[in-house]
Amino acid sequence: MEGESSDEGGLSARAVAAEVVSSGYCPLDCDYCYIPKTPEMREMHDDIVEELKTGEWIDQLDELYQDVNYLSFWGTEPLLTLDVVADQIDEAVERFGGLEKVTFSTSMCLDPSPIAELKEKLDEHDIGISWQVSADGHYTDENRIEGATEKIKKNLIELGETLDEGELTVRWKGTIGIENIREMAEDPDEIERYMEYYDEIREEVEDATDRIGFDEKSRVPTLAVPGKYTSEDGKAFAKYLRNMVDLGYSTTYTPRLKRVMRNRRKLEEKPAMFTCSGGDSNFGIDDGKAHICHRTFYHDRKDYLESIEDQEEYKNWDVSLFEEGILGMEAENYMAEKGDDLIRFQYIMRNFHDHWMLRLDNTKAMLMELAKCGQADEIYLEDEGLRSLLSLFLHTSHSCPVENLLNTGVVHFMPVSIMRLWANGAFQELLKTMGDDFMERQDRLTVGGS
Repeated sequence: MEGESSDEGGLSARAVAAEVVSSGYCPLDCDYCYIPKTPEMREMHDDIVEELKTGEWIDQLDELYQDVNYLSFWGTEPLLTLDVVADQIDEAVERFGGLEKVTFSTSMCLDPSPIAELKEKLDEHDIGISWQVSADGHYTDENRIEGATEKIKKNLIELGETLDEGELTVRWKGTIGIENIREMAEDPDEIERYMEYYDEIREEVEDATDRIGFDEKSRVPTLAVPGKYTSEDGKAFAKYLRNMVDLGYSTTYTPRLKRVMRNRRKLEEKPAMFTCSGGDSNFGIDDGKAHICHRTFYHDRKDYLESIEDQEEYKNWDVSLFEEGILGMEAENYMAEKGDDLIRFQYIMRNFHDHWMLRLDNTKAMLMELAKCGQADEIYLEDEGLRSLLSLFLHTSHSCPVENLLNTGVVHFMPVSIMRLWANGAFQELLKTMGDDFMERQDRLTVGGS
């Protein structure tokens, strides 16, 4: 296996990024959250905090990795434990000489002082910090929790006032559900209100402190996944993309497709350049086990799983997978401690990252089937070049082996829901943003000539 670890049974030298589970419950209740909420999460959180306090997470990383360059903290709300992490940065730096950056994503609805503590520690070692604040434009209070917007503004100002030196730049992480998309599709003014939301926060925070900056490009929203998207949802999504362009806003999708086109000669030589880093250069780490990424955290914690099964109503989409046995299969085959199981796990993931054709051919076949039964535009029956290009785009811009696994039982096969979303006019709208020259060449931009 390429870059196999010199410490037999550990992660290969390709693995340089680690996602560490750092919390187990969240004070919010976001509409689109993929984590089923149960009372058991409080007890699970307490267990995770104890594991963090002992520094056992550092030992686990040291056991599995040759070195760690990028360290991120995941779970439900990292702010709950960043102060514990800050106390252990010195030890982490001593163990991992190549550490360059620490990252996390937060709702910014809790006491922000742990962020200042963490930054101070990282500054001592000249290590970077990158963070995202989750806010969904003017839908924030509706999607997340009432009063979230005021808490975000208050806590950003408080954080700026707490910093002794330097500046922290906010990257927004906006997530919107299909209902939000439908509103933006029917009324373009909703898009303007969404964008103005971030301007208002920026102005208010910058009036109060010069220690907090903002990445304006990051305010562009992404669509919630997982999701049970229909062909009608796909048509609304297409109209939303058209409205965004008409108003002069970019989306996150045009740069993704342009990146693929710029580097298209490497599609066959280095396919892992275009896949998600999960299970390749990046792994999630929880209780000594390597996961594909943070997306599968908690899925092997027995008490938590049993508490989900005991719920009378299933709020989250993923819960149905517990009954189908997919999570049991996932825990058995896609989480592993150091040893032969971890070597096998990495071998399986190399098949995902290094080989295209099975995935692309499956998606092209599914697009034809969807078109035949009226759930995708008929053009995908007739235009092989467009069918191939959409398949390639989907497996580069939506390359998530975990979502594939949870929804289809196979890391290679994409959920039909995502295909419906893009195959009902949305991809054609995206192509319009690429320019006339690209449209003339698109029939040649396929992998393996398929």
